[in-house]
Amino acid sequence: MVVTNHARGRIALLIANSGASTLIADSVPTQFMIGNGSGTATESDVTLVNATDRQNVTATDASVVNKITWTGDWNSVELSGLSLKEFGMMPSGAALTGSIWSRTSLPAIVFDGTNELRIEETWEVF
Repeated sequence: MVVTNHARGRIALLIANSGASTLIADSVPTQFMIGNGSGTATESDVTLVNATDRQNVTATDASVVNKITWTGDWNSVELSGLSLKEFGMMPSGAALTGSIWSRTSLPAIVFDGTNELRIEETWEVF
């Protein structure tokens, strides 16, 4: 998983309590996006290579000091026929758009309509 430069900038604004509400209004990840695009994840990524679906985060856990875990879930119908190769997190947005905060690329996982998917992404602040 790669935390993007966009996320680092938004986090800095939040920490600074900059008062730039229009800049940080979209600074809380609430969505997971999945896709079938390939390529290495880099800090300069701002979107997935080929997004196919997005879902609201289904759970957020900040019970461990300095850590936060987000969970996203997809059912078998949503995944049927997908060759999953990437996923990321972002604030809310329209359709398959939004500036991603993280991107993970992986070898293809092909879904045949009988499997569900749960993604858990954990960040630790040092």
